[in-house]
Amino acid sequence: MKPNRLKVMIIDDDFSSRRLIEKYLRDNFACEIMQADDGSLALQTMVKDPPTLVILDMVMPFMNGLEVLKTMKKNSRLAQTPVIACTAVDDPNMVREIIKMGVNDYMVKPIEKETLVQKISKLLNLSPVNSTT
Repeated sequence: MKPNRLKVMIIDDDFSSRRLIEKYLRDNFACEIMQADDGSLALQTMVKDPPTLVILDMVMPFMNGLEVLKTMKKNSRLAQTPVIACTAVDDPNMVREIIKMGVNDYMVKPIEKETLVQKISKLLNLSPVNSTT
């Protein structure tokens, strides 16, 4: 079942990364954006209002992306939510670990607009609003 409106939770401790991803999303999809700079705050928000998709930074203080993923998988409201992991660390071991944890896709920072749009389109079977991408 395709969602009526895309609702994306962006979880990243870096403000500029969140703003850039938000811009890419708004330029290419009709969507609602939720944001958090902390994994535990994001989880509290998502349990109350589950998103269609999560874009998750893997390296954050306090609660890293792997911990967020583990918690999501244990929660019945969030376990099936698609996740695109983002990391500044291009480490094959980390990539294997996050794939094992159940992410649907991953990207290495810096995030490129075309790559993000393609991954979301493919993952959720959506067409970008702006087809010039």
